[in-house]
Amino acid sequence: MTENWAELPQELLQLCSQHLCLKNLSAFRAVCRSWQSAAVKEWSNVPWLMLTDQKGMPWCEFFCLSCQQVHRKLSPEVMANGYFSSRGWVLTTSRDGEFHMLKNPMSCYNHIIKLPNWNKFPNIEDLPFFDVEFIYYKVMVIYDTRQLGLWKPGKEEWTAVNSLTEQFYDVIYYKGSFVAVDFEDRILRCDVDGPTPFEAQVVFQMRQRLPEFKHEYPPGSFWYVNQVFLVQSTTGSLLFVSLEEQLASTITFRFRVLEIDLDTQMCTEVENLENTSLFLGHNSSFSLEVDEDHLIKPNCIYFTYVRRSLSQFFEDGGDTGMGIYHLEDGTVELHVEGKSSPLLWIEPCF
Repeated sequence: MTENWAELPQELLQLCSQHLCLKNLSAFRAVCRSWQSAAVKEWSNVPWLMLTDQKGMPWCEFFCLSCQQVHRKLSPEVMANGYFSSRGWVLTTSRDGEFHMLKNPMSCYNHIIKLPNWNKFPNIEDLPFFDVEFIYYKVMVIYDTRQLGLWKPGKEEWTAVNSLTEQFYDVIYYKGSFVAVDFEDRILRCDVDGPTPFEAQVVFQMRQRLPEFKHEYPPGSFWYVNQVFLVQSTTGSLLFVSLEEQLASTITFRFRVLEIDLDTQMCTEVENLENTSLFLGHNSSFSLEVDEDHLIKPNCIYFTYVRRSLSQFFEDGGDTGMGIYHLEDGTVELHVEGKSSPLLWIEPCF
């Protein structure tokens, strides 16, 4: 055995580095040049949960599902009062209306793109609530929950997307187009590279009457739809996922997963995700295939939530956290809790 750690075999060092999360991999690289050259390229096969309660501070905190620890990363370039995430990117907003897109916030190799100011949205009067989806530097947002806005590289302003609906739950990029779902459970499609890039057309209408839940809860409880998510499955199908919340003193959730075929206009309930799990969050939702190397549980829905009492609407913004919903039996385990703005999933896309 060598007495000099820098002289350990490169094959052994490379094998060790393959089992480290991004934060620990960065520390591994910093030991010496030998370890740096042997370390694998930065990669991640599990999501990170961005804890967004350090507003105005030059760092961000992330919860790693691999090592089950919270890591802090100094990131003065993302000092902001608002954060949104999609496809491994983080969009930041400041109080003066500046937008920036940051690639791989846990990586050492950040890539930043400046977007038009929020006052470049058409017909906007105040700093709005946003929901965001990016793809190949094209950005579509839901602002004020009412309208869709589109930005393409080289443009100095946002462009409103025409539609017949007034409120949207979610928007994703799916099979070459942006696809959104509105408050009437209608799915609209916008082909931003086609002849009408600023027109959204209804392509699916969810039937009004859905089957009863497989796992019933005590009678007398009142449930309401809190959010609807659109997710592309690992097999490429479009999933419509509704989150219902119980109006009670405790935090209680349940989910319904439906597979939508836009070509045949068919809707099928999904009762088992098998070796896949879904990650649902504040404008960042995706699916992930689970294997024996993950600490991710299969056939589950990992979700972030914000729960507000009446007093919290006017005070601290409410309770936030991350929970795990087991599709097999409908049980929920709360995994990360806190008081902050909504927690964000960072998708492992690098």
